[in-house]
Amino acid sequence: MRDSFCTERHGEKVHKLYKYLYWDENIPEKKKDRIKWRLKVAKRDMPCYVLAVNEGSDQLDIYHSFVLLQPYFRKSSKFIVGIAADYEGAVEVLRRIVEECYEKNRDADLKKYLAERAE
Repeated sequence: MRDSFCTERHGEKVHKLYKYLYWDENIPEKKKDRIKWRLKVAKRDMPCYVLAVNEGSDQLDIYHSFVLLQPYFRKSSKFIVGIAADYEGAVEVLRRIVEECYEKNRDADLKKYLAERAE
């Protein structure tokens, strides 16, 4: 399942963005395309927090975008499902995803919920 979440560019894996990306309401609409592009090309002039699918469990991880510049993440890319301006915004986006998941499936299997939503 992990390999379906990323692609390669110049020998390095590129972070993949969820089709129905969740956004923090504090990020202006005009900056969204630039943030997405910067995440894909590994440049961070606009720091943010991202919510990414955890490889091992059915949960999500929260990362500062600068962490994704580390060599480990260039070899082990992430499937990003949400973007927030700050940590509090990332927690709010995560809360929204969990609430939607629970309302639909009556559980907290976030990977399953996000996969079903993408179909």
